[in-house]
This record gives sequence, C-alpha cells and structure tokens, in this order.
Amino acid sequence: MNFTRPIAVATMALCALPAFAKDAAPTESISAPSTHVRPHMRFKMTDDQKSKLSTLKNQYILDTATKKAELKVAKNQLREELGKTSIDKSAAQTLQSKISSLKGDLASSRLNMMIAAADVFTPEQREAFKKMRNFRHGHGGHGKSFGGKMGSRACG
Repeated sequence: MNFTRPIAVATMALCALPAFAKDAAPTESISAPSTHVRPHMRFKMTDDQKSKLSTLKNQYILDTATKKAELKVAKNQLREELGKTSIDKSAAQTLQSKISSLKGDLASSRLNMMIAAADVFTPEQREAFKKMRNFRHGHGGHGKSFGGKMGSRACG
C-alpha cells in the first residue's frame, strides 16, 4: 500500500502551520496560501495552538537530528562504495539496510509528530484542512496535471 501521497499532503499542511502562526493574530482569519481558496475554507488558530505546534515541531527536529545525520552519512558511504572499481557487495547491502532502517525510523517519527499535531486542532479546523487539501490537490482547484494523456491526444 502506498502511503507516500497522504503523508506528503499531511506533511505540507502541518509544515505550513508554523508559517501561518507567526504572521497572524489569534482573532484573524487565516486562509491557505493559494489564491483559489474559497471563503468558507478559513480557520482560526489560538495562541495556545500555535505554541503547541511550535513545541511539537521543535521537539521533532531535536529527536530526529541524529538519525537524519546518520542517514546522510550512510548515503554518502553507499555512494562511495558504489563508486569504487571493485564493489564490496555485502558492505553495500549492509549500508542499504541501514539506510532503509533509518528512513523507516524517521517516517515513524514524522507520523507520530503529525498525529500529535492533529490533536492540537478542533474537529472543525481539521475539516477545514481537509477541504483545503481537496481543493488544492485537484478536487476543484488547479492541482492536477495532465500527465501523458494530454500529450498523446494532442499528437494523435
């Protein structure tokens, strides 16, 4: 099952929240950065919510910093190993296993942070996010690309 797209969408929404939080007063209405957002897709965040999100984000950064550094080093080591004239197959496989494990750990940490961040919002705010995601990603907006189908029709 491919969880990449839902995780990416949730990640974009959660990563954009601190940017909204520092620019807006708690009584202001905040909308998505798209110019195509409908007026009913607005929500408000309290100072407490902004603070909780900031704390969650900072804790996530601290908790994952070492693993992100290890991942970068392991990727560089694998690249170096694959660039040698004589590749040590077992070393390359060991490095790849380490990379996969680190990526899995980081993905789990990210998911846990997103779940905790979702708990900060009211059901109404989560519904507003859902509507914004749907609108911005092709369900009423300009988020979908034509892919190969448009090109094949144009040429045929």
